Amino acid sequence: MLPELTYAQFFLLSSLGLSVGIIGAIVGVGGGFLLVPALLFIFPDASPAAITSISLTAVFFNALSASIGYRIRGNQDFRTALLLIVTAAPAAIFGAFINQQTGRGPFEIIFGFALIFGAAYLLVRSLLENSSHKIALKGKNRTILQRDGRSYVYKVNEPLAAGVAPFAGFVAGFFGIGGGIINVPFMLIVLRMPANVAVATSQLELTVASAAALLVHLSSGLDDPNQWTMAGVVGLGTLIGAQIGVRIAPKVGGRLVLSIIGLGLLIAGTRLLATSLL
Repeated sequence: MLPELTYAQFFLLSSLGLSVGIIGAIVGVGGGFLLVPALLFIFPDASPAAITSISLTAVFFNALSASIGYRIRGNQDFRTALLLIVTAAPAAIFGAFINQQTGRGPFEIIFGFALIFGAAYLLVRSLLENSSHKIALKGKNRTILQRDGRSYVYKVNEPLAAGVAPFAGFVAGFFGIGGGIINVPFMLIVLRMPANVAVATSQLELTVASAAALLVHLSSGLDDPNQWTMAGVVGLGTLIGAQIGVRIAPKVGGRLVLSIIGLGLLIAGTRLLATSLL
């Protein structure tokens, strides 16, 4: 059972949700990989299922809000998103189920390694921020025309995308962080999708994958009203933050910001592993 929500916690969680929403929308990964370590620190006695259900709520609202914003801009690849959804959602459900069978100690160790992976992703993304992307040699042709007149032409290797998406879905369900931390670097580095399209498409997939995993927790007896109140507060913050992130994303160069966040995650992951193993 989580404690009743205090005014201080309300302010802290709503501010945390707002910050995570902004950052998650900019980098396209839902923001859960920032939220979960914060929740583990704030609630040291909470179970992994309680922590991830709060995070998944935030990821869902963040991705939903960002998806609406990116839909208005017209830079989502719906065909690729549908492929990712169909293959990732079942794995997200399985990941959420495994999460409920995992104790806090093992969860923190595994999550520590996940944080380090997240740091590596952001550092790689920062290096790719201003680089040009070569068009993949194999795959289905795609053409995206944004509302501002900019167009993107690229190819998508659909079998390869379908093979990686289940892993991203499992990560989303087990850690409660959203599968974008796998999907976005995969789409950028392997599929060679344009960065704007990859981020926008990832948010659409995250919306469904996080909802699927969240339904597992809702249907398994996690009925602590304090937990869902906190989830709602964080979710509201991410809902607002995502719209801010969508608007400022095109204006932010991001290389320095992403590098700093990546370094912070590396430190957090190392610290979490150290405290869990020592």
